[in-house]
Amino acid sequence: MAPAPESHVLGAQNPRIAELRRLIGRRSSRSAEIVLEGPRTVAEALDAGHLPSVVVVPESGQDHRLLNDMPSSVEVMVTRDKAFERLAPSVSPQPMLALVPRPAGAIPSSFGADDLALVLVDVSDPGNVGTLVRAADAVGAAGVVFVGGADPWGPKAVRSSAGSVLRVPVVQLDSLTEASTMLRAAGARVIGTDVREGDPHDGGVLDGPVAIVLGSEPHGLDRSIDDLVDAWVSIDMPGNTESLNVAMAGTLLAYEARRNPAS
Repeated sequence: MAPAPESHVLGAQNPRIAELRRLIGRRSSRSAEIVLEGPRTVAEALDAGHLPSVVVVPESGQDHRLLNDMPSSVEVMVTRDKAFERLAPSVSPQPMLALVPRPAGAIPSSFGADDLALVLVDVSDPGNVGTLVRAADAVGAAGVVFVGGADPWGPKAVRSSAGSVLRVPVVQLDSLTEASTMLRAAGARVIGTDVREGDPHDGGVLDGPVAIVLGSEPHGLDRSIDDLVDAWVSIDMPGNTESLNVAMAGTLLAYEARRNPAS
C-alpha cells in the first residue's frame, strides 16, 4: 500500500490521531494490542506473521520502502512530524509506529529432552526483560514465562529484545505456583536461582528439560518457594562481586543448559 498523499497528512488535532494518542497512552500489560516502534521492528513483526492493524509514519518518513510491502488491510496513516513525536511513546521515536494484536504465546504441552524455558518473577527493569527474551531466542528456548514485573510488550522491553519478543513464545501468568505446575506437567524440571546457595551451575543441575526461574533485581527469589522448584542453582563467583545482573545471570545459565543438553 502506498502512503497517503500530502493532502491527507494528519495533524495532532485530527480525531483519528487523538484517538490513537489516547489508546497508546492507556496501553497496559493486558491490552489487546501492542505498540511497535521503528521500521526494523515492524518488519520483524511482518516476518513473524504478526500483521499490524495500523501503521503510522511522520511526514518526513512517508517514503519508507516498507510501506510498499504493507497488505491492503493495514491502515497506513501519515502525520505531521510534530504530531508523530507527540504520538510516539519514546522520547526519541523512530520514524514508524504500528499497532499489532498481542501475540498469544503458550507453554509447550510437552518438553523435549533438551528444551528449556526461562521464568521471570518480578523482574522489573524493561531492559533486563528484553535482554533475557533475546537470550532465550538465541539459545532456542521453548518460551519465556512472566510472573509480575515489567511488561514484556512495553516499548523499552521490545527494543531491548531486538525483535526476539516477536519470535519467542511469551506467557504471562498470575503466580509462580501456576507456572511451576504447568511446567512440571510438561515434563520440565523447575530450577530456582540463588546467589549464595545451590548446586554449581556447571555441575549438571541444568541438564534438560529445565525451566530456569529468575527473581527480581534487588531481592532474587525467596526460599519460601522451595516446594515450587525441584532444585536450586548457584553461579560460582571467585571474585569480589556479590552478584550478577539478572540478565547476565540468566543468559549464562541459559547457555549452560544449552551446552549440556540431556542425553
